[in-house]
Amino acid sequence: MRKAPLTVGRDASRDRIDPHKVKRPNPKWGSKKNAMQKKLTNAVFEQVCQRGYAIVEGLLPAEQVAQMAVAARRLLKPWHEVKKDPPKDRLSSSYFPYPEQVLNEAIVHREAIAFAQRYLGTQAIHYRPGLLMCTYPGRGGMDFHLDNGNNSLLPPTSERRHAQLNFWFYLEDVEADQAPTLFVANEYERDPAKAEAFVAPAGSVAIFDNYSWHAASPYKRQDGQRYVWKFAYGRADHYWEGRRALYTGGQQRAFPSIYLWAQRARSRTLPLSARWKPLLHARNVRRFRRPLSRLECARRIRAFRI
Repeated sequence: MRKAPLTVGRDASRDRIDPHKVKRPNPKWGSKKNAMQKKLTNAVFEQVCQRGYAIVEGLLPAEQVAQMAVAARRLLKPWHEVKKDPPKDRLSSSYFPYPEQVLNEAIVHREAIAFAQRYLGTQAIHYRPGLLMCTYPGRGGMDFHLDNGNNSLLPPTSERRHAQLNFWFYLEDVEADQAPTLFVANEYERDPAKAEAFVAPAGSVAIFDNYSWHAASPYKRQDGQRYVWKFAYGRADHYWEGRRALYTGGQQRAFPSIYLWAQRARSRTLPLSARWKPLLHARNVRRFRRPLSRLECARRIRAFRI
């Protein structure tokens, strides 16, 4: 029986990942029982293809969402802790890879991966930008826009194979006055009056690509906050596409050892960065069949001079 891959805990005193503290992920998240409860159905796929987005409630299990929300609050403080000295633009963010390993683990979501492979027309996909964001009271809205400009070097196109598919999750319930994301379906030709607000409970996801017309609404409530955690996938052979944050993230020395090499061979092919590319080449992936021990990780770090 294959053992679950090791994951890494957190040293709260030093606010960084501690490779000497390990734990195993909750087996319920990847169980066959959960796999049978398919959320990303053919109807959802057709909606993304035709309308440009789809909203799915309850994609993440409640237990997993609860743990991710706790981790998010450690990284980005809730409003009651920062309201005396709030960020200037009433927004805080943290980019992948995260100091909280539970947020890193969650990007390997099998149903989302299969959905992205189908949408992009290939089995060979790579992880694209990752972001944790917290919006506070007083934050203004943002005009409608496409994400293509900050995610690709190519002009917008109707061909899905050039797209990057985003999965935009809420880690807490979001009401209409808590800056829900606004989406306009393709059929309405960018008419903001026809926008749909992404108001949904924790664990829900909005799926859209970098050609979807959307905007941020203002945060009107006087308390609380809105936590968004997202990831995206793109074609592996379009390695020039992806935001700068993904590439600079690979400079964190601990990340390849405790995250990439703690994954199974298939999962290691998902992240891509110019700095990680030699580690993720097909020849290397075939050699990394099993999760590696801490000593083996350290040896390979020295060998690759990361």
